[in-house]
Amino acid sequence: MDDRLQRGQALILIALAFIGLAAFIGLAVDAGILFSAIGHLRRSVDAASLAAANQFREGRPVSALERSANEFINLNSVNPATADIFICDIINPTPDPAVHDPALCPTGTDPHRKFVRVEAQMFVPFAFMPVIGWDSTTIRAEAVAETASVDLVLAIDTSASMAFDLCTDGINNDSADDGITDDCTGFPQAKVGNWSEYEPVGNGGVLDGCNDEHERGFDSGSPFYDPGNYIPANDCHPFEEVRAASQALIGRMYFPYDRLAIVNFASTGNTALDLNVGTSLSSAISALGSLRVDPDPVCSFASTLDPRGCTNTNTQEGLIAAGDQFGSFTREEAVWIVVLLSDGGANAARDISGQWICPGSPNNPTWIKPFCRDPIASTRHASAAANYDAEDAARDRADWVGCPDSTSPQPAACAGVAPGGQGAVIFTIGLGDAMVNNTCDPSYGTCDADLGEKLMRYIAAVGDDNNPATNPCSAVASGNDCGNYYFSPTGAGLMRVFEAIASRIFTRLTH
Repeated sequence: MDDRLQRGQALILIALAFIGLAAFIGLAVDAGILFSAIGHLRRSVDAASLAAANQFREGRPVSALERSANEFINLNSVNPATADIFICDIINPTPDPAVHDPALCPTGTDPHRKFVRVEAQMFVPFAFMPVIGWDSTTIRAEAVAETASVDLVLAIDTSASMAFDLCTDGINNDSADDGITDDCTGFPQAKVGNWSEYEPVGNGGVLDGCNDEHERGFDSGSPFYDPGNYIPANDCHPFEEVRAASQALIGRMYFPYDRLAIVNFASTGNTALDLNVGTSLSSAISALGSLRVDPDPVCSFASTLDPRGCTNTNTQEGLIAAGDQFGSFTREEAVWIVVLLSDGGANAARDISGQWICPGSPNNPTWIKPFCRDPIASTRHASAAANYDAEDAARDRADWVGCPDSTSPQPAACAGVAPGGQGAVIFTIGLGDAMVNNTCDPSYGTCDADLGEKLMRYIAAVGDDNNPATNPCSAVASGNDCGNYYFSPTGAGLMRVFEAIASRIFTRLTH
């Protein structure tokens, strides 16, 4: 065969090989472009869904969710691409079909959850594939994010001191720094017996401790303060500031996706609103408005010198009432949160038989003021010990609310918590000067001036990471915020505290 013909055949084969090689190279390059774009779009959609869910957390309109999602897609340099938002639209009487995804809605009696689905598509041009007539393709991605639905329990101290505890400035009777004269003359600081004996005229003749609508300066048709019906001589501070700040926190929740319970504690713990699916803003406000400051219990201390049953800051039962809500109305996918507020140390508790807990006896007292506790806040006793006191009982209940249950990995400090922990996040708020400057009665021994704050910091430390052994407040001076604990010297500072707590709700990606 002619050598020139053989060389010509080789050139044809080489040319065909180059075409095949170029096709394979082009396929590999364009496949790389395609898979890179798909990965980039997926990551962008994940971020966009989290951003949109973060807006959903606070009840923003769908338009705000779309703006936030598109912003994150653009920040990830995925352009041009636009996001479509889908939620379970239960707010509108007639769900918007453009945004409503029935698949995101609960079935049966399941509670509503804050799911957001983001869909996005992007045009991807090819580099080599146009040679064979395939210029581009459109890729799509979606992600479902869930902002944490919140099951929140407000546990509020309604002991008698919540009506006069801040009337101590001795200068202008305006301890709340709100420009309103406090009712310090109506609630004498040097009181004897039941403080309600000193209530001013104007409470309907009932000695009930800020329990009368007229006495509290409220309009009878509203649970909240009405300036047109305000009676300066009959304040109920700092409790009214507590109520107003609590209302602001409730206003940040998104019903019915979020749920709320309200419990209060004085000599005993009580429930004003249960944690259930039907909670609404109006029912929450109504329950908050129903709270009353309790007068000091009538007891026989003057004759017996026995403080059992005479005290009314039962932090133990406030925590029990709060933790019981999660067991009675369980929603595993929600974030369980307790916000506990008090203005002093624990001085009341009961055992499982309902008997008051107080170390010692009238003939051999080992308590201090506030009564029914031992002198040093850092000491801890087992429930069977003779010196088991109101603070020990409160710490035990804090462990129960904050520690994980036995089916989850438990820190060593949670061992023995019965009947299994709730694993809730706990925030605590110490209100007023008595939290850090408690005055001990020398007749009943010495004590830590900040015994109230020490307890509140311990409870917050348990709820910070579900571990009683770790305490972010251990090196922080008293009277300062740390970890999940907040200090407010006056009722006027509670708005800042509740806003800070409201902002610490997180978002998580489900898939």
